[in-house]
Amino acid sequence: MKRVLFIILIALFVVSCAKNPFSTRDSEPPTAKAGTFITPTAPQIVLENLRLCYSELVIGNFVQSLDSDFVFTYDFLPGAQPDSGWGFKQELNLTEKMFNDFNATKSERALRIVFVAQTQQPDIILDSTATLVRSYTVLVVDSLGLMSSSYKGVARFEMIESISNFWAIRGWSDLHLNLDTPSWAELKNAYR
Repeated sequence: MKRVLFIILIALFVVSCAKNPFSTRDSEPPTAKAGTFITPTAPQIVLENLRLCYSELVIGNFVQSLDSDFVFTYDFLPGAQPDSGWGFKQELNLTEKMFNDFNATKSERALRIVFVAQTQQPDIILDSTATLVRSYTVLVVDSLGLMSSSYKGVARFEMIESISNFWAIRGWSDLHLNLDTPSWAELKNAYR
């Protein structure tokens, strides 16, 4: 009788388990979206990743676009402190603040970036360094896609290729188009 009861209990246990009771559990899905990141095997891909991470507001992809020795410089900031730029840590902090701010109001506004290659300044791509000059427009758009503000200028990106053959931005210089048009540096400086 004990043996029959034991066999019945074992059979019930095995039947009641929909899955293998000794298998490991499945991992949880990620809580944050990863965004779009293209492996930067060419300098131009880094700029596409930069555009995408601003559009998708993904700080992890932004970090992957920068070299650890990154430096941002600008020509001037109206009414700002007398410095002319900042490094990797400050760039990461201010961009994270910006992305968090836009994520908090994502249903109300978004960032869009348009890069245009400069025909008079073609890309210079050497063995492990590159220089890309682009005019840009950074748009802040509302939920209907209407522009609420814009920043325009010319950016000079100094790229470096790592040992793993991936490109990243080492230097980023921002120049105004004119005195009356705010540049990308002014948008960034608002989050410093």
